[in-house]
Amino acid sequence: MLPLGAALVGGAAATLAARRHIFHPVAHIVTGEQRRALYPPEKAVSISAQETLAADGIQSRREMMTLSNGTQMFSQVMSLKDRVPTHILVYFHGFTAHGDLNIEPMLKFVRQGALVVVPDLPCHGRSDGILAHIPDWFAFVDEIWLYLDQVVPPLAAGAASGGKPLMVFGAGCSLGGGLMTCMAVQRPTFFRGIALICPMLFVSEELKPPMIVTQVFKHLIKPLLPQWPLTPIKDLDGLDFRVQEQGRRLNKVNPMSMQGLKPRLATGCELGCTFPEWMALNLTNLRTPFLIMHGNKDFITDAGLSQRLFDEASATDKALL
Repeated sequence: MLPLGAALVGGAAATLAARRHIFHPVAHIVTGEQRRALYPPEKAVSISAQETLAADGIQSRREMMTLSNGTQMFSQVMSLKDRVPTHILVYFHGFTAHGDLNIEPMLKFVRQGALVVVPDLPCHGRSDGILAHIPDWFAFVDEIWLYLDQVVPPLAAGAASGGKPLMVFGAGCSLGGGLMTCMAVQRPTFFRGIALICPMLFVSEELKPPMIVTQVFKHLIKPLLPQWPLTPIKDLDGLDFRVQEQGRRLNKVNPMSMQGLKPRLATGCELGCTFPEWMALNLTNLRTPFLIMHGNKDFITDAGLSQRLFDEASATDKALL
């Protein structure tokens, strides 16, 4: 019994040491509370975001929203100071990103009359949740619906012109594009139209390991270590940009990213299996008008799969660029 006990103690100690080593790059930003303490919601993280919020004629509201389930999500809304908005645009960021990284390009839509809504998705940025940990895709989606139902209808009604609520449009990049597609399938009339930028509908074959490796991680390792960043995929930094160094630089300017670690096992399973399998069965159910913008050189979110969505979706108003 003594040798067995010593082995168990030694194994536990080794596991704890390995965990500390693996998680060290993100140990200070694991929870939403930690991230908010380091990067207060009232202050923009990047210089470009700070300049955007200080732009002439722009008003913004940045706040933590408490949802009906008690979860907190960071929300920012931008509009023109001296002009009634003509429509609402909801924008979803990509995996491990956050809203501050995207509000600069949103400025052009604000100047064209949009009231722009940019949340930090659950487990991202300043919102609650273990950093980039998505153990259940549909629970993740449901939480975002709670946010939209709480925020968007009052905005649409409050800025209504002639008694009619403002039309609501959606856009998303990568993970945000896949999320926007999923939500449009679930509730086809919530958005008047959606724009999908390199949507993460399925995982590119370029990233996937051999099937046997996938099955071992999915069925044996993931149930034991769901939060560990060990998903067996290629280095995203080298594939996310035409110039590889740009991917590494993005990690440096995004202090709330996974800091170069691979996706957590549970997250990898949901983004690589659960959602793609559901999406493959529901391509024809996308009836919301949509525009897809996807370059053929994308090795992470396969452009061929965007072509498949365009071909199979039942929407009559659609375009692929």
